[in-house]
Amino acid sequence: MVTATSLFAQQKPLRERLLESAQKGDAEAQFELGKNYETGRIGLPKDFAQAEHWYRLSAQQGDPFAEASLGLLFQFGKGVKKDAVQALMWYEVALARSNAGDRASIAELRDDIVGGMTAAQISEARRRAGAIIKATP
Repeated sequence: MVTATSLFAQQKPLRERLLESAQKGDAEAQFELGKNYETGRIGLPKDFAQAEHWYRLSAQQGDPFAEASLGLLFQFGKGVKKDAVQALMWYEVALARSNAGDRASIAELRDDIVGGMTAAQISEARRRAGAIIKATP
């Protein structure tokens, strides 16, 4: 049965529905909102700071796509200071939490960045990743 409330909710623009769900703590909505801020879609401005904010909230709940997206922001300096250690850390966390079908593309991103890093940077990134994996779902 379609109620007036559910009909009204369906008529809200996607960005409003995403924002409402994201603000309620929905990790998938937080990731989607971050992605749309990063790309400037669904009527949102391109805003890397907002993208990072929403990706980070989703990543804190263990979303591997948000974690990999944070890696990309840090690898390319999109709205954050370019930081290979942070990028690798997020790729490692995403790899640990992703399913087999998604690992290849994340591993490729990881492998691309590792080539330009020192052994100490790689070790630090992996140490940080281990701490995050232990601390979150």
